[in-house]
Amino acid sequence: MSRFRPSFFIPLIAFLGLAIIGGMALQSTLSGNRNPSQLPSVLIGKAAPDVALPLLQDRQAELALGNFQGQPLLVNFFASWCAPCRAEAPALEQLSEQITIIGIAYKDRRSDTTEFLQQYGNPFTAIGMDIDGRAGIVWGVYGVPETYLIDTAGRIQWRHAGPLTRDVITTQLLPQMAEMQ
Repeated sequence: MSRFRPSFFIPLIAFLGLAIIGGMALQSTLSGNRNPSQLPSVLIGKAAPDVALPLLQDRQAELALGNFQGQPLLVNFFASWCAPCRAEAPALEQLSEQITIIGIAYKDRRSDTTEFLQQYGNPFTAIGMDIDGRAGIVWGVYGVPETYLIDTAGRIQWRHAGPLTRDVITTQLLPQMAEMQ
């Protein structure tokens, strides 16, 4: 005589639960309600971290965001080894005509960063060297490229993980910049 074992159904119930959650996530992505490339940032609306970083051009001097307060800024984390950073270089060059851009070379060597800028252009007003990645941790960087829009009071208003494309600039960044004026 067989005996009914409820523990037999636990893996089945767990599988069905995960399948339902996965299906809901897929449905949200396909319907456009969820953008998997945009991870939340707890820094939105808060003061931008002013982490002291040595400048690319002068090892003795430090990058201080406080020196740029009173004007809107873009802070762009990039690296010479990052293929999407190369792809967004022309967009940053065009944006540099509209807004001051501060670059933070993330986990990169000075020589590689300098070579990258010579090859792809330098849209940055200043470049800090985050050699060990600690500034990236403070900013909550998931990877490069990652860009933050800072208002005139030094607060983060917008964040984008990934390369700045024409679509991102026209549908997200430029409207955010217009709201700050």
